[in-house]
Formats: sequence, structure tokens, C-alpha cells
Amino acid sequence: MTAELHDADLGYLLLAGLRSVTDQLDAALVSVLRELDLTAPSANVLWHLAPTAPPPSMSELARRTCSDPSTVTFIIDKLEKRGIVERRPGPGDKRVKVVALSISGLAHREKLVDAMTAHSPLQRLSNKEQRQLHRLLAKAASLRARVALPLENTESPLV
Repeated sequence: MTAELHDADLGYLLLAGLRSVTDQLDAALVSVLRELDLTAPSANVLWHLAPTAPPPSMSELARRTCSDPSTVTFIIDKLEKRGIVERRPGPGDKRVKVVALSISGLAHREKLVDAMTAHSPLQRLSNKEQRQLHRLLAKAASLRARVALPLENTESPLV
């Protein structure tokens, strides 16, 4: 690859690389979904229910998963019947329902995250490269500090 890539070529190559990583993650997800008896949309919902963050409202969860609110309601109904999530009244407005992981849901989510990170093509990168990529992706996605995952051992900038 030459050092003088045109901007359009570089943009395409970056997107193609992201797509390749996504395809590899999707392939790894298939066996994990089977093991946990989840669909891809339900796994996406679990992924977005961070145990350390306040439970999101149904509408916030729809926004995070880029889903129609009725789709999220359908998914939450199924997960709730299985005891994976529970609906609770919102802290500020009892009419608003928030979605929280149950004890079983915490275990399901942990297995999902563990399996996905273990089978991630990003594991081929060194720890330093993973930290650098995290910073670059956070910058590209314009993530707010509260959404970006905290990184340990970041005494020197890698970018």
C-alpha cells in the first residue's frame, strides 16, 4: 500500500476495514446467540444495558439500538418473560418505564460480552494498539465521556 492514498481511497479502505471487523464479529456472534438462546436484536438490547449505568427508559433504549420503539417493546416483552430483564417505574416520572437487567440478565450479558470480546478480531492487536483504536473510535463517534469506557493505565497519550 502506498503512502500517498487519495482521501476517497483512504475513506473507502477505512470503511472496508470496519466492515470486515464487523463481519467477523457477526460470525462469532452466531454461536454465542445459539448458546444463550438469543436473537441478534435481543443481544443488541442486552449489549446496551450496561450494569454500571442507570437503567434506560424504553425510548432511550430504542434510540441507543436504532430501533423502532414498538420493536424494543416486543424484545423487552420476550426478555422479561424469560426473566432476563425487568421493567421498573422511572425514578423521576413513574409513568416512564426503565429497563434493568435481572440477576439472570446480568449473567446472560456477561456471557455475551465475554464471548464477543474473546472472539473479537481486535484481540489480534496489542494492548497499546487497542487503547489507541479505542481513542480514535471514540473521537470518530464523538462519544461523550460518560459513554466511553474508562481505560486503565493511560499515563501517556498513544495518539
